[in-house]
Amino acid sequence: MIKLLILAANPRDTHPLRLGEETRRIEERIREGDTADQFLVRSAWAVTVDELLYQLNSFKPNVVHFIGHGTAGRIVLETSSGASQEVSREALSAIFSHFRQWLQVIVLNACYSAAQAETLAEHADAVIGMTEPVGDASAIEFAAGFYRALAFGRSVEDAFSQGVSMVTVHGLPDAHVPKLIHRAGVDPAGLVLAGVSDAAVALRRAEDPRVPEELRKRLKDGCEFLLLPDEATRLRERHAKEENHIFFELRMRQSDAVFVVEANRFSAVGTVARLLAERLIPDDTHAYDWTLVAGDKPLIDYLNLAMAGLRSGDHVKLVGNHRMPQWAPRHH
Repeated sequence: MIKLLILAANPRDTHPLRLGEETRRIEERIREGDTADQFLVRSAWAVTVDELLYQLNSFKPNVVHFIGHGTAGRIVLETSSGASQEVSREALSAIFSHFRQWLQVIVLNACYSAAQAETLAEHADAVIGMTEPVGDASAIEFAAGFYRALAFGRSVEDAFSQGVSMVTVHGLPDAHVPKLIHRAGVDPAGLVLAGVSDAAVALRRAEDPRVPEELRKRLKDGCEFLLLPDEATRLRERHAKEENHIFFELRMRQSDAVFVVEANRFSAVGTVARLLAERLIPDDTHAYDWTLVAGDKPLIDYLNLAMAGLRSGDHVKLVGNHRMPQWAPRHH
């Protein structure tokens, strides 16, 4: 699931912006995309610093889109009474530093926000800011074009270019204002949103402190990453939380290939083994009973990973045992 958080602020002592129109256009363009069912969108209005922290903690977004005003080196949020509260680039960076493990893209659709974007690139794979004042109409057309492309599974760089093109097509003067910045080591031309590609998640997990150091190193060295989504393992809602995810190294008995796997610790061993087999050996998996082996000990299929004793950083093998055909004679 790709979580998009739209944050809007238009303090009463600033000139009015078309916040609702930009939000509506973003949501419409996402619904047009062929990956629309992978997006979960939440909007927050009249955002204060406290509300910003609440939304980041509670929603855990992959993409954050800010609509509002900006000044040199600051964005403008609201106070509880609706007045302006400027937030410096240092303060904004300090806030977002706590959420880098799941952030992929941040869009600051506000005037003079490129300076903040440069700082936030330490905490997200890609950040978009505005180098100069940007008109309301240009900001809306850019956002609409950008999110439509993302919803069709295009890369962040391609989506950025499409957003800029929409500003130009509509004859607006601000096509040169948006700026795309990316974290060191990230190629925005190959960056697609989590949920569209395991490769996108792997980039984030390579920097995620929850992932054991040995596995982070493997990811940085190009080891293939396999994410088993909670919905695929049919977990109960109370268990389907990212904080329950563990990370382990996977090998196969017949191969030297190595994988890094992310799965929910409440997933059944048998379900995880079957899903991994379907991912890695798509043909004839039905002819085998699949299980996970830690050391020399097969894990019990009906236990969940936690009850079977699997922890983050463990080394596991995926093993398939050929099923006896129904017609085969059985010895007693």
